[in-house]
Amino acid sequence: MTLEPSRIILARQRAGLPKTALARAAGVAPRTVTTWESRGAPSSRLSDIAGATGMPAEFFSGGAIDLLEEDRIFFRARRRSPSALLHRSAAFGSLGIGFYDSIRRRFRTPALSMPEAEPGDSPRQATRALRLAWRMGMGPAPNLVQLAEAHGIRVLGIPLADAAVDAFSFWAPDGRPFVFLSRIKTAERSRFDLAHEIGHLVLHCDVTGTGETTDREIEREADVFAAELLLPTEALRARVRGAPSIEDLMRIKSAYGASAMAAARSIRDAGLLSEWGHRQLVATLTSRGFHTGEPGSALPYEKSRVFSTVLERLRAEGVAVADWAKGIGLRPDDVADFMFGQALRAAPDADAASPQDVSGGGAFPPARPSLRVVT
Repeated sequence: MTLEPSRIILARQRAGLPKTALARAAGVAPRTVTTWESRGAPSSRLSDIAGATGMPAEFFSGGAIDLLEEDRIFFRARRRSPSALLHRSAAFGSLGIGFYDSIRRRFRTPALSMPEAEPGDSPRQATRALRLAWRMGMGPAPNLVQLAEAHGIRVLGIPLADAAVDAFSFWAPDGRPFVFLSRIKTAERSRFDLAHEIGHLVLHCDVTGTGETTDREIEREADVFAAELLLPTEALRARVRGAPSIEDLMRIKSAYGASAMAAARSIRDAGLLSEWGHRQLVATLTSRGFHTGEPGSALPYEKSRVFSTVLERLRAEGVAVADWAKGIGLRPDDVADFMFGQALRAAPDADAASPQDVSGGGAFPPARPSLRVVT
């Protein structure tokens, strides 16, 4: 019996190890690792490979895995990111696909419901089409994680150790969209990052160019899409009268769940603030610490309804999350990260989460996906 080559590659990349490091840990030559990753490794090497990569032994008992190709991923600052970080992110994406498959086998997840951008549509036009299709109106966007889940987008977390990655997204080989989010920065930034990645999925599913100019352009378009999704131009024009004060801006950012800097930029882009006025406002915000954070914000990070439902089911069955993770061949810490840390609050004797807890509270009610156990 031999260990599946694609699983060895994935385990090594997930651990951030070059072939030489895995060879050293296993006590073999680097060319031996190359052979393992092309033809498979003998089962007698299971403990060496599992120990070096930190993956549970159960992971290596499965069949071949379709490794996610890096050029399929929308990854901010791709050309300035080290290749090891890109490899690790692609590996985490591949593991995330398998993780969601394990959920899909037990639960009926929401069907995909995403409008395609029409040829020639601007990012703002595409955003308005999405708002119309998702029946959002022109009001503040609700819990974006749950809204995306309810329309078939699979939203997962990124390990806290990967602080250099804000977010990334891709269309999986099965035709399902995935978004991975970091929780390193503020809740407002997390909402913008998710809106940005939804923009990529709507606008750029057919983008094949890999030039630096193309990368910059699609990132700019996704930023415009995200700003319009969170802070609709029509809504701002109806709300803002004259140049806004700092107090006005704080009310707008709180109402829409956006950062102060993003709110100021959107007000300028809506034609409600001059360039000079915008520069003055940004200078004031920077002096108050809004360039790197959101001082005084009470906005919580948004929780996943899908993961809450899964955790409630595990709790009802008396299954510990760590045991479930190993049973599906994944590291418990990876599963906790995928689930935005919600698993850490799923103690067996904990009370069931209230609707407010599930939604993340505040002014953003949950969009509840239809998630049912499949027996």
